[in-house]
Amino acid sequence: CGKTTLTRLINKLIPEYYEGKLNGQIFIDGVDVTNQSIYEFNGKIGTVFQNPRSQFFNTDVTSEVAFGCENYGIAKQEILNRMGQVIDELKIQKLMGRNLFALSGGEKQKVACASVSAMLPEIMILDEPSSNLDLATITDLKRVIERWKRMGKTIVIAEHRIYYLMELVDRVI
Repeated sequence: CGKTTLTRLINKLIPEYYEGKLNGQIFIDGVDVTNQSIYEFNGKIGTVFQNPRSQFFNTDVTSEVAFGCENYGIAKQEILNRMGQVIDELKIQKLMGRNLFALSGGEKQKVACASVSAMLPEIMILDEPSSNLDLATITDLKRVIERWKRMGKTIVIAEHRIYYLMELVDRVI
């Protein structure tokens, strides 16, 4: 029905990585970004994909959570501070140092959320973030979304399960 397509338009994966015919304009923060490159959004938009495996660049959790920050050249101590915060928020201490390929689907989703959260983007895009999570982990995810909202982040969520979001969202489309 177009939920993932909408997220790919916002994060500029369409038309840069996924083919298609784009009619109209894309505005982000009041700016027409239709013809801007994905690189012009460096650090502004963070995306957690429906299948977290598609966004991993490392084989171990610790390296994955640090990767985005390292890629942006953030100072080591600041990376450690950010990692410590998201590790606590998402309760992934027991996952640190483990092989990503040995994790469950829900654990991988938590790592994907942690790695994006550590980069502190202004806009967070979540595509079916609860799809691989149990009820306890969905509660953890809800707390992280609440924190992002308190921080003033723009959060766009494409989701089938909306029960856990109802007291958080400003608008449902």
